Amino acid sequence: MRIRQATDQDLSSIIALYRSTADAMVGTPYDCRWRSGGHPTPEFVCGLVQDGGMLVAQKDGMLLGCVGIDHDLGHDYGSLSYQVSVPDELVAVIHLLVIRDGWRRKGLSRQLLRACLSMARERGMRCARLDATANNLPAIALYQSEGFVIVGEDVLDAGLEDDPCVPFVVMERVL
Repeated sequence: MRIRQATDQDLSSIIALYRSTADAMVGTPYDCRWRSGGHPTPEFVCGLVQDGGMLVAQKDGMLLGCVGIDHDLGHDYGSLSYQVSVPDELVAVIHLLVIRDGWRRKGLSRQLLRACLSMARERGMRCARLDATANNLPAIALYQSEGFVIVGEDVLDAGLEDDPCVPFVVMERVL
């Protein structure tokens, strides 16, 4: 397996992976409230790729997983008590960690997360932040095992007709 920066040639495969994952998770205990046609949008994914902030895990030409990194929390988290106080440009925000069905529970999430943290350190970031839906206990456990701590909890209006309020946690790790 190889982890590398995504290119424009990967875009259709990345978007297809998010859509298939979103569809498969609906109604499961770990439903992260991603929806086809909603979050993550193709424009958001394209922006991450074009800015050099999307990593992909690939084996034998197959996309196994991906994760994004930038400086945009996308929410108003200014009132939270972080471990470090740094300008946004020194904060790596991790987005959209996803693994292809059939390849989960093989350590790929951990490898992608570590690659993301390594990229953040190489870029001079001082901390990494992310959010996860509160029901996604496996993801939260992974992040905590990699040194992230919960710094706050909130409810996000995900714009879903069937379940508009999504509880989530915000986590941080000092780099």
